[in-house]
Amino acid sequence: MSAADFVLIDDRLVPAAEACVPVSDRGFLYGDAVYETLRAYGGRPFQLPAHLERLARSAAAIYLRLPWPPAELAARLARLLAANRIDAGRVRITITRGAGDLRARPEALGPPRLVMTAEPLRPLPDAAYALGVPVEIAQRPRNLPGALDPAIKSGNLLNTLLARFEMRDPASYEVIMLNHQGELGEASLANLFLVDAAGVLRTPALASGILAGITRGLVLALAREADYAVREDSLPPSALLSAREAFLTASTIEILPIASVDGQPLPAAAGPVTRALQARYRARVAAELRLHPESETPPGEGRGR
Repeated sequence: MSAADFVLIDDRLVPAAEACVPVSDRGFLYGDAVYETLRAYGGRPFQLPAHLERLARSAAAIYLRLPWPPAELAARLARLLAANRIDAGRVRITITRGAGDLRARPEALGPPRLVMTAEPLRPLPDAAYALGVPVEIAQRPRNLPGALDPAIKSGNLLNTLLARFEMRDPASYEVIMLNHQGELGEASLANLFLVDAAGVLRTPALASGILAGITRGLVLALAREADYAVREDSLPPSALLSAREAFLTASTIEILPIASVDGQPLPAAAGPVTRALQARYRARVAAELRLHPESETPPGEGRGR
């Protein structure tokens, strides 16, 4: 059997080839679900408590009561990682509202359904981390927070998927979405940072209508520990086009430099601030999970925040 042959559904390990959910499941029918994607190093999930906290916040925001305490979810994930013999892995935890009539009130629905997957990561080329990747600014804006808040990590990804489908350059790795006010928001599957001409590390504020990325939060903490000047604020698209450096953050890509925006190269793609934060991030992973160098994995594998 391969290293990703099992899926956990509720409390059962099921062969991946046999894993399924009923066609009546609201996650399948309506995207009525929440999820988290995270990374495993040396067979251990990184920042799992933070991901489970955000999962609970997302669930509360869509009126979905979770019957599993965080410790139980962590134990089930450990079972899956062991069964799949995962070393460097991409993990997804999905919780749907289960089956139920479309017109029913939340309290009349359930029980929720839990699905966990764990698979080996798909590596990005080393050059992506050394030289950066091309991105473009999206034509389609991010969801209005008052309609479907981007802070909720929900199963409905059409807004970001459509932005990706509409990318103009097939070579673009990511698309940077603007909010309803025309300000920088986030990438379709990652958060955004830039270094301005004064050397200040800047990222769109949460009030810009973005996901509170787990990796974003850790990078902000690492930058402040290193005494970088940091600002979370509203940013026009011109701030990215005039940046000296810029990078994307997500749990499974860590810190990925941006080489160009809309075909315009950045002056210092994979520049000194980006490289320093990459090193600090990997050191934090190794320290928290007590990894030995030989058990560390290539930096760029998979996606998710």
